Amino acid sequence: MSIALVAISLLYGGAVTVLHDDSVSPIDEVVYLDYTYKLWDQGLVHKGETFGDEIAHLVACENVIPFGSLGQECGSDDVNLAAMPNAGYTTGEGYTPIYFWTVRIIGDPVHAITGLSEVTSWRLSGAVWLAGTVLVLAALLRRAGVPQLAVFALGLVFIGSPYAWWTYTYISTDTSVVIFGASILLVTMEAVRGRWSAWWLVPLAVLAPLFKITNLVVFGLILVYLVLDGLTRRGRESADGPGSPRGDVSARRLWLPVGLAVAVAGAIQVAWLRIVPLLAVSDVVVDQGITTPLTAGEVVRLSLSGITGAITHNPAIGRTDSMLPELIFIPLSWLAIAGVVGSAMSMEWSSKRGPLVWGTAIATIAALPALGCLMWFLTGVYFPLPGRYAAGLVPAILLLVGFMLKNRVATIVVVAYSALLLTFGLTLAIHIGSSY
Repeated sequence: MSIALVAISLLYGGAVTVLHDDSVSPIDEVVYLDYTYKLWDQGLVHKGETFGDEIAHLVACENVIPFGSLGQECGSDDVNLAAMPNAGYTTGEGYTPIYFWTVRIIGDPVHAITGLSEVTSWRLSGAVWLAGTVLVLAALLRRAGVPQLAVFALGLVFIGSPYAWWTYTYISTDTSVVIFGASILLVTMEAVRGRWSAWWLVPLAVLAPLFKITNLVVFGLILVYLVLDGLTRRGRESADGPGSPRGDVSARRLWLPVGLAVAVAGAIQVAWLRIVPLLAVSDVVVDQGITTPLTAGEVVRLSLSGITGAITHNPAIGRTDSMLPELIFIPLSWLAIAGVVGSAMSMEWSSKRGPLVWGTAIATIAALPALGCLMWFLTGVYFPLPGRYAAGLVPAILLLVGFMLKNRVATIVVVAYSALLLTFGLTLAIHIGSSY
């Protein structure tokens, strides 16, 4: 099943990438492509740095969906920086170069061998990320006891999801979020069962924030999961009589590496935020015009976005007047809601799977508000966070759906729905490629 999912992800991701052509996506891809162009020459981009000529020429000839050429003229050597986003200044300094290394290391040979454009070749790195993500996701589901057919069905659902369509077929720093979410949850789950060492969390904690700050969301989930698991163990020990010292030793062995991993991840992120201003090349402060106060109403919105906001994220569906895309994605939202709510209602938190189920339910409500507060605390500003920032919880949500998929007929229905998602994704790519 895993081999089939990897093959499908490579074929589907590659096909969508080629079909929607080189038009630039509106979700930060101008920034990401600029970073990618500059990577080998300057290593990283700096605070206060302007966009390079390469990205301006790409925008001029290929356009940004749906905004057009942004005041640039195709074929001209002149660059109108003032018409570019943020008056011509990049906002990519917050990212380390590590993700963009993968884009160039994978994409440059593809460009050299196939003759595809640089942009398409770099974007094809996303198909590799998607294949790796599906591989780890399938391992997580299998190790948790999800039936094989359900593993295949949920893998297909993720490949065909709006989130995967957007994230893995354009250049996006979100490509790392789900694979880290699945990896960290898998290691934690296996460590709780005594099968793997929790010390594997430490290298993951080093890498996760180097790719993106939203990779830290899953650490909140595992902390809640471990607290609930500890309470469950203590309750069982109390019911069985005097507590076993072996259980206390196990808990200590688990919390030491987990605590260190969380501390390391947080320290690396804070350190990078302190390094960025030191590398600035000018005093320009970019105002994207999207900052807002973090109000109580915004906290409520964030809380309600945790379950479905990530996996259904695809700005492309807003580029058409048709209601069809929204109608196609509604069952995906209900599938995620049914997995989280249904599992929480059907399992006591003290059961074997209870801590993970209830930890996920709590995390889907609290993760985005917590991330919003963290970003405000670290940077002093806040902007409305999109639901995709909770993508690190997608593996846990799909795992809960897997717990509920006990009926073979229901699983086959999910496979059929996944086929519909895949078909729609290819059709959408053709539409985008021909329209822009």
